[in-house]
Amino acid sequence: MIEIVKMGEDADHDASFEVDRPNGFPEYMLLLTRTSGRFLVDDVWNDYPSDCAVLFKPYQKQRYHAIEESYTDCWMHFTSDRPITDDHFPYGTPIVMRQPTEFYQLFHIICTQYYGVAAHRDTILNHLVESLVHMIADENQTARFPEIYYQLVDLRKEICQNPAGKWTVPHMSEKLNISTGYLHAAYQQYFHTTCMNDVIASRIELACELLLSCNLSIAKIAEQCGYNNTEHFIRQFKTCKNITPGKYRKQNNADYLKTI
Repeated sequence: MIEIVKMGEDADHDASFEVDRPNGFPEYMLLLTRTSGRFLVDDVWNDYPSDCAVLFKPYQKQRYHAIEESYTDCWMHFTSDRPITDDHFPYGTPIVMRQPTEFYQLFHIICTQYYGVAAHRDTILNHLVESLVHMIADENQTARFPEIYYQLVDLRKEICQNPAGKWTVPHMSEKLNISTGYLHAAYQQYFHTTCMNDVIASRIELACELLLSCNLSIAKIAEQCGYNNTEHFIRQFKTCKNITPGKYRKQNNADYLKTI
């Protein structure tokens, strides 16, 4: 169980701010740095940009200070009755957050829960802090990936959010300014599938949702899922679900009625 000892959001300091704790704290300490700072890592001073996450383990030396006119961070002290990361995690080393807004938003939710008195507060905090730590650990891993990885993640998110779009391999490769061959290879490398398989899966998922939530015709559903040809939609749906759209709708509606 993870338990927060204390925490603060957006703590502001002036240019003279400096931390020197040779023995650290008895608990874990987590920082999300809003501004740049200078940190001592492996006995070497290095300057790090804003929007970094730093996790110190219990009793680890902590030395860092401001390098601009001000220094701001979000901080949290917490304990855990089990290991929170693997043995290779770089404790005490700032990790750049590629999408910092997500981390700050989660931290804000944790802070709100921490100062509240909701019935499930402790359980929620345990899961939220664990999730934040896992996000930081994943960020440390993906930081080694090339820029194309992050572009592909954005592409994949766009596909899933708009499956009915006119997705073609040439269109997607042009969108990322890369060759179709490189798109195939990189997508397969990171996601273990192809971009068109993701398009099809997203369209079929949307079709299943529409088949069970509205009375639109099969042809209209095919159109809303990005298919110009209803027969092609039916064939692709059957390939993915081993059943036609019409039978899928009838079977699942019947199963639903049995539960009422």
